[in-house]
Amino acid sequence: MSSILTNPSALSALQALQMTQQEMATTENQVSTGLAVATAADNASYWSIATQLNSDSGVVTAANSALTESQSVLDTASSAISSIITTINSIQSALTEAVEPGADIGNINTSLQEYGKQLTDAVNGASFNGLNLLNGSQVATLNFVAGFNATTAGGSFNSISFTAQALTGAAGTSTTTTEPSITDAATVASIVALTSNGATLAYGTNVITATAGTAPTYATTQDAAGTPTTTAVGGTGAVTTAGTAGTVVIESEALDGTTTTTTYSALDANGNATALADAASLQVSTTTTPPAGLLTQDGVDLTNITTTATTAGTQLTAVEAALSAVTNYAATIGATQDRMTAASTFNTALTTDYANGVSGLVDANMNTASTRLQALQTQEQLGIQSLSIANQNSQLIMKLFSNV
Repeated sequence: MSSILTNPSALSALQALQMTQQEMATTENQVSTGLAVATAADNASYWSIATQLNSDSGVVTAANSALTESQSVLDTASSAISSIITTINSIQSALTEAVEPGADIGNINTSLQEYGKQLTDAVNGASFNGLNLLNGSQVATLNFVAGFNATTAGGSFNSISFTAQALTGAAGTSTTTTEPSITDAATVASIVALTSNGATLAYGTNVITATAGTAPTYATTQDAAGTPTTTAVGGTGAVTTAGTAGTVVIESEALDGTTTTTTYSALDANGNATALADAASLQVSTTTTPPAGLLTQDGVDLTNITTTATTAGTQLTAVEAALSAVTNYAATIGATQDRMTAASTFNTALTTDYANGVSGLVDANMNTASTRLQALQTQEQLGIQSLSIANQNSQLIMKLFSNV
């Protein structure tokens, strides 16, 4: 049927042309932005995942930047320690000279004083952005940000813990605390069984000192009314002694030089001091002493040292101990630096993986987009031509009335 009011062919051609032009607009947007998924409307799932990955990548990048600053803190400390070790070697040489007969002790002491100042300058100067890992200003454990663990719940940060050690300064004030008594029979038995080991206190090596003690020669009991009665052990007689507590003392040293002395004192079933063999429980007290700086060993402070031919040998031993302590600390810093380098390398690889993942989700394939755009341009031209032909159909109706 031919109608002057409706042209189905033209409407169909127009609809096809509009769809082609919509696809062209989408393809042109992909070509101009490089994105196949630019908004949630394009693909809500992919857009959401890509947005989260971009956010995670930003956090990892920020963590890596913080890690770079942390590495600089350790690099500064490491450089200072290298200088300090060189100075300690010079002190060793000076003390060795002092042992020789006829040595000029006056000039040697002048040199030692200057070396001490060099040590102090190196320690105080090892500061980066307000952090100094050598002068004792960092008491608490430092937790350097090292990375980010992304989860559906948000995520958490990785950190690298580092405990700074002071190279200068006197030993801190000791603090003693009383811990809850040990009443577990198996634990009491295992501690009582410890014997003196005669070890030299060092990191990783504890000193154990055991003292047997004596049992009390009286017993205290209570009747039903709670009235205490004290009688001699083994029969009647005067109360002669309250007994001496047997003790087990364990001394330990932390990596930062802090010493901890834990004393276990034997008590009998009535709470009286008794021999270790008779212990029903153990009273526990702990004394903690912050360390002196690593440059002070056996009472010899390398930052302020003078010598004589008589003391040089003993002082040389102390200097060697200081060198060992500083070297161990340098090794700890180096191990932490290696861990930071590994974390930085991983973070860099992770951000690359995030970028590749986002690209695979939302980036447009430019080869496909270019080919598609050319095809759509051809379709548009054909659609316009088709619409033009369809619009001419209404002109044919006029010919039906040409003879009227």
